[in-house]
Amino acid sequence: MTATAAKPRARRRKRPIYFQVRRVVDEATGEILGALVPLTKWDRKAMHDRRYSVGTEVRADLKKPRCVKFNNLVHVLGTMLVRDLEAFEGMGAHDAIKRCQREAGLYCEQLDAEVPGVGVLRINQAQSIAFDEMEEGDFQLFWRGLCRHVSAKYWPTMTEDQIADQAELMESTGP
Repeated sequence: MTATAAKPRARRRKRPIYFQVRRVVDEATGEILGALVPLTKWDRKAMHDRRYSVGTEVRADLKKPRCVKFNNLVHVLGTMLVRDLEAFEGMGAHDAIKRCQREAGLYCEQLDAEVPGVGVLRINQAQSIAFDEMEEGDFQLFWRGLCRHVSAKYWPTMTEDQIADQAELMESTGP
């Protein structure tokens, strides 16, 4: 490739389309079936934009979406850490969660870095816990592990359940 040659543009990941299983009557047979129906007007628009019309065959990897409540609780916990602990002063809620994720080794990839004169340094690279990337069961394990880590390292006077309850209370009442 020459210096003037254009680099290929990275493809943007398409947002998933959400569906709900509904009972419908098959016009061809009169049979009542469970069918996947786009959940919102945005999902219907995405179907239209992708030219998925009635009769189009598609391939899909289906999974249940994560519980929005627990996704929100992680953000609330990050806000609590920043608001209440000096160790997180000046950080954003997301950065506080990522720091705890790395410290605890929760859903991290371990990388080895050679440091001249020192040796090998093992680094925890936090994996994405993005809403559409992680299964609900794995996210539940992450959430419990995060509360356990925060209890052990930052709030030893509170149990992991008390930390989870505090986040839930804060989430329901607002910051």
